[in-house]
Amino acid sequence: MMKQANYTVYAGITGTVREGAASADKRKVKTTEMLRKGMAILLILMIITVPACAEIVRIGKTDCLLQPASEEDCLKKYVLFVGSAEYFHACMLCGDITARDGELLIPQGNNRYVRCTAASDVVMKDIWPTLLSWAEEGFSIVLIGYSAGGYPASTLASRLAEKGYTGRLYLLDGISGTYRGIRYNEEYYRERLASWELAIWTSSDKKVEIAARSRKIGSALEGDANVDYRHYTMSHARMRLFYDVIMNGAEAPAPETESQEEDAEE
Repeated sequence: MMKQANYTVYAGITGTVREGAASADKRKVKTTEMLRKGMAILLILMIITVPACAEIVRIGKTDCLLQPASEEDCLKKYVLFVGSAEYFHACMLCGDITARDGELLIPQGNNRYVRCTAASDVVMKDIWPTLLSWAEEGFSIVLIGYSAGGYPASTLASRLAEKGYTGRLYLLDGISGTYRGIRYNEEYYRERLASWELAIWTSSDKKVEIAARSRKIGSALEGDANVDYRHYTMSHARMRLFYDVIMNGAEAPAPETESQEEDAEE
């Protein structure tokens, strides 16, 4: 059962400090005041950013934004995994995102987890029972992974496939490398997600490693029957505009053609 979220700010300070007790007490008071102010600002931002119809829910240790569908009698469930730069503030940054034809869940990493991969492991463990129950109830599952969010999206899609459930997976510059001995390459997607509809949409960004890796794997899978591979002339960060394309049918820019690629190289 989903419960209303409780927000806690965590702070950790390490190292050796040699100073008087009085100075240490002043530091402690100042730090406490800063944390209280930070907490107040966070709560204000949450109130301002999150629409009235949305809920902040806690599933396990994971805070999530739960957006209802804008249309009634919808049988889709969307789960959006944002990139590492947004990971710990997903609820605030994505508060205005909705899905027209289904309920939308946006998990946010817990503040105690520093690395996005470690946070992702906790998030996946927390939301897996909810995701599985949706599949068992017959909902159509759509998982979206932007950038580092492609790791939890791909992993959870694979777990659902193992249980015999199908769905649609969107990876927006979202193909990871190797993690915990698992290589997220073309063999991974062919062997584990052959029953899923797989959309791999990539940017032309040459400065971001995950974008280049996504283009490589997407090109290798382009001819597969279940794969929709598209390459766009835009930056990695602009790939976020496809949230609205996927969930609300907004018009997408035209994918880059081979002739456009050749012109760009020249």
